[in-house]
Amino acid sequence: MKNMWGYELKFPDGIYYSPELLWVKDEADKKLRLGISDLGVKSVKELIHIRIKSRAGSPVNKGDLIGMVETSKMVWQIIAPISGVVVAVNEKFQKNNPTILHNDPYGEGWILLVERTDETDGQLSQLHAGGEAGTEKWIADLAQTIVPLMAED
Repeated sequence: MKNMWGYELKFPDGIYYSPELLWVKDEADKKLRLGISDLGVKSVKELIHIRIKSRAGSPVNKGDLIGMVETSKMVWQIIAPISGVVVAVNEKFQKNNPTILHNDPYGEGWILLVERTDETDGQLSQLHAGGEAGTEKWIADLAQTIVPLMAED
């Protein structure tokens, strides 16, 4: 699927997606990696700066502000889709390098690595799982409300 600016939008299987335009991926040892989905990244024309508020060792609760994204037209909040304890913050964003997010949102462009808490499994079940029936339609509907999709040929 492509948005009206011609950006191809990718949503890999095995990743959970939130209405706040974030993704969550299971990692080894009860850890989860979080980032901004391709829809979040490519719904803006230019990413200028990303500021991550959360720090390693600090708890984060679902709904907490974990950072800010500054674009050419606005600033939007990064809201935690799940609870956990922050294990690591992607240091590449501290170097003011938002291009990695645009180029590789599900790889090098991750934001936080968190350790699961007792609430995490229940919160994950409330997200949309990539590869499951209904998720692609949910993503397409969400995309239409943000930056319209191009008509399919």
